[in-house]
Amino acid sequence: MNRFSLLALSILCPLSASLTQDEPEADPNEFSRIPVTEPSDALATFEIRPGFKLELAAHEPLVVDPIDIEFDENGHLFAVEMRGYSEHREDALGRIKLLVDDNDDGVFDRATIYAENLKWPTSVCCYDGGIFVAASPDIFYFKDTDGDGVSDIKKTVFTGFGATASRLNMQALVNSLTWGPDNRIWGATARNGGIVRRPDQPKSEAVNLQGADFSFDPKTLELRAENGTAQFGMSFDSQGRRFVSSNSDHIQWVAWERASHEANPYFTLPKPLVSIAATGGAAPVFRISPDEPWRIIRTRWRISGVVQGMVEGGGRVSGYFTSATGITLYTGDAYGSSFHDNAFIGDAGSNLVHRKTIRNLPGKRQPIAERPSDESDIEFLRSRDNWFRPVNFANGPDGCLYICDMYRETIEHPWSLPQGIKKHVDLDRGNDRGRIWRVVPTDYKRPAFSLGRDSGWQRTINRRLAFESGNAIVQTPLTKNYDLSDPWTESFELNRLTTTVALIESWNSNYSEPSFRAQLVNMLGKTGDNHAINQIINDIATTGLSKNSENLLIALGKGLRSVNRELTQLDSNNRLLPFFADARKTVANSRARENALTNSLELLAFDNSNDSTKTIRRTISDTNLPESIRSLAIKSLHSRNLEPLIDNWNRFSRNLKTTAIARLTSNSTGTYSLLAAIGNSKIPPSDIPLSTAAALRNHSDAIVKSLAAKALPIHQTISREIVVNRYQPALELKGDTQRGKAVYQKAACFTCHQSPDGSGYAVGPDLVTFKNAGSDSIIKNLFDPNAEVAPQYQAFVFSLTNGDSLSGIIAHEDTSDVTIRMVGGSEKTVSRKAVAGMKSLGQSLMPDGMENILTKQDVADLLSYISALE
Repeated sequence: MNRFSLLALSILCPLSASLTQDEPEADPNEFSRIPVTEPSDALATFEIRPGFKLELAAHEPLVVDPIDIEFDENGHLFAVEMRGYSEHREDALGRIKLLVDDNDDGVFDRATIYAENLKWPTSVCCYDGGIFVAASPDIFYFKDTDGDGVSDIKKTVFTGFGATASRLNMQALVNSLTWGPDNRIWGATARNGGIVRRPDQPKSEAVNLQGADFSFDPKTLELRAENGTAQFGMSFDSQGRRFVSSNSDHIQWVAWERASHEANPYFTLPKPLVSIAATGGAAPVFRISPDEPWRIIRTRWRISGVVQGMVEGGGRVSGYFTSATGITLYTGDAYGSSFHDNAFIGDAGSNLVHRKTIRNLPGKRQPIAERPSDESDIEFLRSRDNWFRPVNFANGPDGCLYICDMYRETIEHPWSLPQGIKKHVDLDRGNDRGRIWRVVPTDYKRPAFSLGRDSGWQRTINRRLAFESGNAIVQTPLTKNYDLSDPWTESFELNRLTTTVALIESWNSNYSEPSFRAQLVNMLGKTGDNHAINQIINDIATTGLSKNSENLLIALGKGLRSVNRELTQLDSNNRLLPFFADARKTVANSRARENALTNSLELLAFDNSNDSTKTIRRTISDTNLPESIRSLAIKSLHSRNLEPLIDNWNRFSRNLKTTAIARLTSNSTGTYSLLAAIGNSKIPPSDIPLSTAAALRNHSDAIVKSLAAKALPIHQTISREIVVNRYQPALELKGDTQRGKAVYQKAACFTCHQSPDGSGYAVGPDLVTFKNAGSDSIIKNLFDPNAEVAPQYQAFVFSLTNGDSLSGIIAHEDTSDVTIRMVGGSEKTVSRKAVAGMKSLGQSLMPDGMENILTKQDVADLLSYISALE
């Protein structure tokens, strides 16, 4: 099993909730067991929106710990029982129950154990008389062939979910198997990801699902990665749009799907997951249940700093989404048209069901999710009973919404509970309980079961049955006309333009939206077509000086540079000289606004004349200017004129030095200059990040490699195992969160990993993603970072045809381009035609040697800092 390696001196591995020996002990008198409400009394604990009522469709012992449900074409109900929640995965207590309503009165009368001995099962989806079941690391297929309600066929269909995680996060397992509008079964991988294949496939054919959701053809078992991923919950609305949910981001829209938008060699679509709640991802919620004692104590401890952990909600114990789960779009016909395609989301920690209406502004693709106006300070459904745990939902054959209620005293990740609290909380209490509720209108008359009704559940089932019989019906998405002023429509239209002819035709149409035209010229620059580019330059020059013309030239210059061409090379008639002169004038103006300075500096990056170089050099050395302007000036220096970076080294802050190092090492000339400056004592070797030093010592250029070995030698050859053991005492030291944040800066962790407060750069996964692997693991990864390296985090050095070189990880690649993400978070997309060669370093960006920087107390402080992140 691969383990994520640390990248560029960053810390990726998480900690347990407690790191120190002197963690506080909770007073046992502050805890009291919350009493169970029996099924017969449960209805009295609820408040529900007027016009609706709850009905109990099933309860313990018929069903326990239901985490997902699905109705089959006979109206029978499959229920996933996660009886091993939350610390008993290896006991394989999970089961699939088949519930039957004998008299069609809406109450299930009997159940059989359809499948059992499952480790943390999470989801079920019906197909061809059987069911697919997700239970990490596998997806199984079960089928009952003799009609006794117990499966007698079991096949492992896919394996490898969570394969890259050092240990499984039980709140981030593969989940939400859903029949899609395209007759594929869709699912979410959540944060555990996976390297997934069929058991009969070689490992080399596995699909990398890290950071992606998935879908598969249930007949052929062809698996593909899809856009994603969130945490728990996935649902399609009646238009075929997909929505997902995460614990603190309760409703996200998937803006585009990979199958509908082919890769364009000249354009990259925006990130597909979009948070659409008008009140934010962690929106306010209005519970009526009392705050649990453990939650009150933990919040108090976190605020006072005696335990680590994020203080959320301004120090409030509750009142906002912390455990959003199971998003489901209502497609039934029992509630009336105003509820059609409403989103229902559970907040299991606050004992409530939240509702959102979804609408689109005129002409806009991106929807907005809002509270109904008459639910502004209430919830659709909420309970005074802390045991009510709505974790998932399903549209039913009767047109109603069904709720999976795990019904247990505590739902909380055990890794998030300090030991001084956890010892007083019974996380198993409720493993023998569970309920399934149905939401019905107060005047509801239950219809007879039928596949012939025009309701969402029936439409989905009939599409599945038709697919199984070989007469597939694909749900046709609703088509609407959108104007190019809509950002998503603009992106989709640009992505459609895959040839030079198509791009020029679009340019000649004179559509006036500035952002669209800027992207067009950027794409045309990437084509490298001289005739087309000359037309663009002529057209821009004809319009004269303007902010829009400046933006167009910047976009064209960036496009050209991505294929190793220069804007001035194609301006044989000096048509652009007035634009460069005007930009120099702006930069020299001490009263110029920052945005004007930014635009002008960006334009001067494409002019290597002496006048422009002098202007940029003056900007770099001017310590009175904002750091952001000086940083941009560093990036704007032409690769043949990098000496000012060496000359101004002592005027640079740490962040500016990081920017300068990235600029110097982007080509061979700058790299030679950097190494020479280190050799001549103009730049201290300690200013060079260990990751950069290691990349230079492994450079493809033999001269660079030799110079780096002398200027940046490896001073230790000590066994990594010895170093790891040497730092074990750090686990016993009391850490300080604030000092740990300073260590995060001192050790240059920020150059590759972002903290939740926005500091640092997103080269590797953010710090929170890796919070839960354990303190022993973090020591191992910190001081032996290359023992095992997941493939997606291996470092590469790219040699370009123009003599430049780039080192980093591959952020994205397709048949035309490769995007390299470098230390400091910057990305560069280059055409494959511009890549002369690439070499894997066989390791992550982080080399050995952190022991030369960090003391044991530093490590303890760093662990404390990371453990406090959420």
